Amino acid sequence: MLLGLIGARAYWVEVNVGGYTGCHGCFIVPSLGADLWLLGCALGLLAIGCLSRWDWLRVLARSVVLMLAVAMALDLLLLQLFSQRLHIGDLFHFGGQMGANWSVLRSSLQSTPGFITAIAALGTLSLLLNACRAGGLDARVGKWLIVLAVPSLALAWGAQALRPVQYVHASLVENVVSVNLAQGSTREFSTTHIDRQRGLLARTPRICQANPQANRPNVIILLAESLSSWHSKLLGSANDWTPRLDAIARDNHYFTHFYANGFTTSGAEIAIGSGQLPINPPAAFEYSFKHFAGIEPSLASLAHAAGFQALFFTPGDTSFLGIGDWLKGIGFDEVHGSRDDYYSAMQRFQFNAVEDRVFYRRFIDWYDTRTGNQPFVAVLLSVSSHPPFINPETGKVDPQGAFRYVDAQIGAFHDALEARGFMDNGIVVVMGDHRTMTPLSADEFQRYGDRAFARVPMIVAGKVEMPAVIDDAFQQTDVLPSLAWQIGVDFCRLPYTGSFLRPDPKPPSIVVHARGDDRNRVDIYQGPLGTFGYHLKGDDSNWVGGQPQNAAAIAAWIDVQRADAQVRGQKR
Repeated sequence: MLLGLIGARAYWVEVNVGGYTGCHGCFIVPSLGADLWLLGCALGLLAIGCLSRWDWLRVLARSVVLMLAVAMALDLLLLQLFSQRLHIGDLFHFGGQMGANWSVLRSSLQSTPGFITAIAALGTLSLLLNACRAGGLDARVGKWLIVLAVPSLALAWGAQALRPVQYVHASLVENVVSVNLAQGSTREFSTTHIDRQRGLLARTPRICQANPQANRPNVIILLAESLSSWHSKLLGSANDWTPRLDAIARDNHYFTHFYANGFTTSGAEIAIGSGQLPINPPAAFEYSFKHFAGIEPSLASLAHAAGFQALFFTPGDTSFLGIGDWLKGIGFDEVHGSRDDYYSAMQRFQFNAVEDRVFYRRFIDWYDTRTGNQPFVAVLLSVSSHPPFINPETGKVDPQGAFRYVDAQIGAFHDALEARGFMDNGIVVVMGDHRTMTPLSADEFQRYGDRAFARVPMIVAGKVEMPAVIDDAFQQTDVLPSLAWQIGVDFCRLPYTGSFLRPDPKPPSIVVHARGDDRNRVDIYQGPLGTFGYHLKGDDSNWVGGQPQNAAAIAAWIDVQRADAQVRGQKR
């Protein structure tokens, strides 16, 4: 059973990691070696479960093996679904969201691989539960288990000694226990350290902006689930999955180097809603929305300062992770989700969401029937392209079909707004919330390196004066100062955020991306090629792969944001 899980994970790592690095055969032995440590330990524990005279010890040893097998199975499932490892923080973060988790798993079961994986997992669980009974295995079996454990451990040592992995994403090769052992991001700052960092940050000059001739347009910010640059031929991909978006981009404005600050939808919501970096605070395995509560300024407070409404629409469940409560807490006037009466009796998909076609019709209905002429900023979050990438038109798991469908619906939404005259004094901003949780292709990795993990499309259409093509690097946290410029609100920013909705876009001095494969690392992009890693280890946080310009000031900015997030989380 455990051998099957080990073999399946090694195969996934070899096919996917070996595929996009072009190093075929480089990863299967190290991956097997990493998991053989777990197999050897499991066999030893099962031997104790057979040889011990105490029932409680027998049950305990076998229960530990059961938990290990469940962790390995969940880790493999997450690799297949999201190209992510099982992290303890994710269990705390997502574990309580049973309805949403089931909606994604249910969709996955519609594919043949997903169904086979589920049947195999249930069979494995049944066998392991049977093995955990106090009886059932005798002393003779225990001796054989010891005999098997020794070569397993020897092979594990040999594999790692003879074929060590010198690779930036070595965490994909490590076993699930190793991935969760080193959590430097949970280490807290000393008062002395954070006071020193606050002093350094206070000396960083602010850039203040004012736009007395602001057009004050209505603004729609569309976060498209998992929409990635590798889907777009316009952005250099061999794939042509977004022809409508590419056409809209050519006719309006688009960015060639736009980046997501995080690797999940929550990260995008935090970045554009609060302007903060979606990075884990100290003393927490995973950030939550409570760590970003009470932020000023927020997107909503900027809207209110200009006399605008702040609205949020999604076809998904707004109770998921507490996103609805957080949005209301930072000032959004209306939060619409899957429970809207408009969606009554309609077919549902992941997160209890209707398909994008219906979702955009619902916003158009709101737009057509709203009363008064108060200007608004509306954030729209789509769901149809969430893994496992089901095409709503066919009901089948089909990544290309799903994104072509999403592209067509965004195009139809754009046309509906244009037909109503919205574009005459309105702006539509379309961006991906994060890159798909899928392995990089060999071409992506070769052309963009680690930056490929954060590349998402960014398109601006409507009544806005700005260059047709923006080649400078921008990011999601730049939305707040950009919005402030358009709606006429004075705004002061640090050089680490930019402002792009203007004739002379002002790029940030750096772009920040919180890594999904290594939760203890934040990547800093500086200049055309510079990529630097900042390892989160409390007072001992340090740079890897060299240092960016103004490294000390950047580190202070990151440390202070994390410390402030910790304080906010403790108040809730």
